[in-house]
Amino acid sequence: MDDYIIWDYSVPGISFNVDTGRITIFKTTLVAMGYPEYFHFLFSPEDLAFGIEPCNIDDGGANRLPDNLSRDHYDIKSKDLVRFVFQSCGWKKKLTYRVPGVRLAPDSHKVYFDLRQALEVHEGRTKPAY
Repeated sequence: MDDYIIWDYSVPGISFNVDTGRITIFKTTLVAMGYPEYFHFLFSPEDLAFGIEPCNIDDGGANRLPDNLSRDHYDIKSKDLVRFVFQSCGWKKKLTYRVPGVRLAPDSHKVYFDLRQALEVHEGRTKPAY
């Protein structure tokens, strides 16, 4: 039985790769956030919850989104954060993990990711991690 599933490209998404320390924020996530000038990550290791929300330049952990994105996603490197996420989730270090997200409320620009919904990426195909 093939347990691979098809990724729904209409939902917000994020992926994590520990080898590169890369977090990839999908275009659908950027759209849900309203393409903010600055954003920061939120992580609750106890709840395996990860979030992204718009913020101000003076807020802790603020990251600036480039004015002109050349791709349909935005990559940011944060080796320490990615290692912490992998360790907290018990993920396999050789894999990339993709996680679907949701907006917390229809009028909100915060995007929430339940890391228990993570999908392992195998040669471009995804399957449940848990």
